[in-house]
Amino acid sequence: MSYISRRVSIPSGDTEMSGILCTPKSVDHPTPAFAIIGPIGFVKEQSPIQYATRLARLGYSTVVFDPRHFGETGGEPLDYDSPALKVADLRAATRFLAALDTVDSDRVGMIGVCMGANWAAQGAVEEPAASRVALVVGAYLTRTQMVTAYGGQAAFDEWVASTKPAHDHFVLTGETDYRLMIAERMEDSFFNFDVPYAWYSNWVRHEPLTYRGLWANRLATVSEHELWQHDAEESFRALAVPTLVVNSTDSATDLATVEHLVEQIPGHHKQLVVTGDQIQTQFYDDPLTIDVTVDHIDQWARSL
Repeated sequence: MSYISRRVSIPSGDTEMSGILCTPKSVDHPTPAFAIIGPIGFVKEQSPIQYATRLARLGYSTVVFDPRHFGETGGEPLDYDSPALKVADLRAATRFLAALDTVDSDRVGMIGVCMGANWAAQGAVEEPAASRVALVVGAYLTRTQMVTAYGGQAAFDEWVASTKPAHDHFVLTGETDYRLMIAERMEDSFFNFDVPYAWYSNWVRHEPLTYRGLWANRLATVSEHELWQHDAEESFRALAVPTLVVNSTDSATDLATVEHLVEQIPGHHKQLVVTGDQIQTQFYDDPLTIDVTVDHIDQWARSL
């Protein structure tokens, strides 16, 4: 099935977000739909559009967008990754879809990729217009994992406290410093481990390639105080809509943790699919991996 795409403006708060709406051609009935959100610091032209176009070919209306403070949407401070704002923006995109005459408002869902899975899980808890959610290789922020990663509760608390001055300065002045996502040396980067460093390095000098959007190689330091205190487990415990979780055995969150999170979802309308041993970034742009993942999403959505 072929599809058409067009630029759209999506209201969120007092901002109009820049989006791309993909709709299947030659369909004479309202379609199911998905709003799609991507990894940390993403723009719509990265992983979200890969899922949007494939699902549109399968008969879904889809929308991708630059959240507030990112890409073509902009807003000061730029490149501020706020969990609360990401959830609110995804909810706004979901309501935008549900209001379209060409969309079946009873079959509108959310898809979150990588860190976006955190915001999709919470968005599906909060947004009445979302009747389903698919979480793809979530880089899940859980308190248990963060405490373990920092070597214990005391060390984690100390690290969180170290991020508070930047947050307080922002609240007081509206100003923030920035960290490079990709610095010359991996150890100096926000992405200071090999897989994301390699993948995002290909985006550092993409300015002439305007079709790739307005991704910026930086993250506002105010973001960190909010991000690392999020606990996805709370969202999973509150999910009340059918949920698909797609993971691999070598993605950002280990399979045992993902299985534990799925167990926390109440009821029986939940499904975990393990696709194989793909690494995290294959779910961003590898056609073979994304094709398989989209097939799983399609089969699951049609079964509801």
